[in-house]
Amino acid sequence: MNVTGLLRARWSPGLAVALALVALVALRIAQLGRPPDVAPASAPPEAFSAERAREHLARIAAEPRPTGTAGHRRAREYLLARLAELGVQAEVQRASVLSRQWGLPYDAARVENVVARLPGADSTGVVALVAHYDSVPGSPGAADDGSGVAALLETLRALRSGAPLRNDVLLLFTDAEEGGILGGKAFMAEHPLRGEVRIALNFDARGAGGVVAMFDTGPGDAWPVRELARVAPYPVASSLFPEVARRMGHSTDLSVFKRAGIPGLNFAFSDAAAHYHTPSDTLGNLDLRSVQHAGDQALSLARRFGALDLGHRDREDAVYFNTWGAHLLAHPIGWVPWIAALIACLFAGVAALARRRGAASLGRILSGSLAFLALLLGVAAAVGGLAWVLRRVHPVLRVMPFEPYNAPAYRLALALLALAASAAGYRLVRARLGACDAALGALLLWLVLLVAASLSMPGASFYFAWPLASALLGVAAVMIRRGGAPSAPAPTWPTWTDAALLVAAAAPAVALAVPGPYLLFVALGLPMAAAPALAVALVFGLFLPHAELLGGGRSRRLALAFALPGALALAVACATGGFSEARPRPASLAYALDATAEQAHWLSADRDLDPWTAAHFPDDRAQAPSFAVPFVRVTRQSEAPVAALPLPSLAVLGDVTRGGVRSLRLRVASPRGAPWLLAEVASPTPVLRAEVDGQRVEESARGAQVKRDVRWGFTYMGLPPGGIELSLEVEDSGPVEIRLMDQTYELPRDLVRAPRPRDIMGVPYRLADSTFVSGSFSL
Repeated sequence: MNVTGLLRARWSPGLAVALALVALVALRIAQLGRPPDVAPASAPPEAFSAERAREHLARIAAEPRPTGTAGHRRAREYLLARLAELGVQAEVQRASVLSRQWGLPYDAARVENVVARLPGADSTGVVALVAHYDSVPGSPGAADDGSGVAALLETLRALRSGAPLRNDVLLLFTDAEEGGILGGKAFMAEHPLRGEVRIALNFDARGAGGVVAMFDTGPGDAWPVRELARVAPYPVASSLFPEVARRMGHSTDLSVFKRAGIPGLNFAFSDAAAHYHTPSDTLGNLDLRSVQHAGDQALSLARRFGALDLGHRDREDAVYFNTWGAHLLAHPIGWVPWIAALIACLFAGVAALARRRGAASLGRILSGSLAFLALLLGVAAAVGGLAWVLRRVHPVLRVMPFEPYNAPAYRLALALLALAASAAGYRLVRARLGACDAALGALLLWLVLLVAASLSMPGASFYFAWPLASALLGVAAVMIRRGGAPSAPAPTWPTWTDAALLVAAAAPAVALAVPGPYLLFVALGLPMAAAPALAVALVFGLFLPHAELLGGGRSRRLALAFALPGALALAVACATGGFSEARPRPASLAYALDATAEQAHWLSADRDLDPWTAAHFPDDRAQAPSFAVPFVRVTRQSEAPVAALPLPSLAVLGDVTRGGVRSLRLRVASPRGAPWLLAEVASPTPVLRAEVDGQRVEESARGAQVKRDVRWGFTYMGLPPGGIELSLEVEDSGPVEIRLMDQTYELPRDLVRAPRPRDIMGVPYRLADSTFVSGSFSL
């Protein structure tokens, strides 16, 4: 056999399609996972440089900066100094805020926003660039949100290096974002500039790396998205993201602008989430390429919106999505019903053609759709169940709160295993149905999802519309054209023409559909692996003709081709996810003193104790958890020495009863200078009205809350040294018991059994490495 004949024998159409699909998927994932390269400090002054921003990060993320702490004050002073060096006048907005958004206990704080304004030459409105400068306790917050703060400082420097913009640019560094978007609420409630903001651009982070995605918008997002597509380098955006984010209850500083009806764009990176809200969110673990991506977006958009007439803009919404590379497409949201109707007609035409050619029938297509639905649920259950088992038996996964440090290896493994389960399920379906019946059945389910999305989540409709259209064209071009070709004699199936048509049909589906499972794996992590696994199986349904070409309907080879590398990837992931100083093990230990009862406890929220933490919980004195900490499920409690720590103070400033209503005016404080305090009414006393540090609260439905045994109360961040005033109006039904608890973000060093090893860090931040002191007062 000559060389040409040998190549033809080995280079089959099926192999070509397989390699082309692998290449397309790998390329699309690479586009989603790689931020742009870092610009050096020697870059031109008008350009953004993450290396220059790194100098700000080194100072901002040098220590944790929760609201009200010394680290928080030093970060604010650094911001004011840098803004002054850049020639921009800045002010500190101080305000008291209370939010009822998340229910009891309410979030409250004394916030200190940093506000700076860069005047424009002929302003038609204000462009707000927003990032929060506080961090959670215990975390340096290099990514969250030191990256956003540093990006805005470097953006301001670049703006100052050029000619003045037409419009004013406002830099808003909010406080207490981690406590419930409280700084943003204070700005929109009280600051004089709030009414001049015409568009807000918020920059945040939920991990330590990855591309910066524009994941949420304000009202009337059509024109901001058009400008994003026009000027931003490598915009990663999708109208699917806001639909999901709104339903998951995600909230950032952009939320307050949205509620005020101000258009806006929300940016964040979210990979490497093992570092999120932990002491390992350090500059050393932050990918500077993500900072570069954020800064490129901030600078290009600030210049663009800074040059536009912001006075009169349309208020339409849009559907938008990325295609290959950095190309961003958008169309009016009003087109959604027409697009859905057009694709429904396309499906009907393809199904009619298949029936005429004898490749499918309506009954078998319906059976194929039900079978594919069962396949989806089966894959989700299998992969979700596997992830559930792994999180309970693997010693590393048992203690990681969200995802492991080597999460990409687990994502690859679970995605391959989901594909293996999908291929195995497809082989079972093909045992009863023809190839075209199965393919059109899967696409019928996609059509149902398209109709549902068009009615309830129009921003997500593109995800189902265009991949479905390309898949239908592929079925029509190959399977129906051949009159049920997969069952034809081997020499006639497949041909090189078939292979070319299938690859051409796959390209749009890969571009639009493949990002869905990948981004779900990144966003949801192992705890919710069933959702991205279901998405993998759903996308697999677009490629049933390809699976048929590769023998998936007749043998186990396709399933094994996914299962074997998936099992290998899982083995590698399980073997390489250990802890070290660079990847510390999360562990929680807190000290809690009940000053009223004169008892002290060690607390932990861990399932599995490391040796250092376990030394504080001897088995012979184990206790059931009784000391309550808001937002944390305490799993272990043991006796601890009673330290001489002052309890929070409560002073009665007024006590009057009229008409069955008792009015109390109180001052609560922390004599030991704690920045955080919880106040709650521990008795079953209905609270009618309250005022917390000047913020009024009406409680018209308090009765239902009493029946559910929900205590009225609030948490307060940034507690001033002199404390705050609290007024309560309650039903005069007996003594009122008030429980106060304050929190400092360190353990009593003289009571800790031994220095903590360097490969262990305190997580979760609401409990770990904290000292709580509580006391009760009967009035």
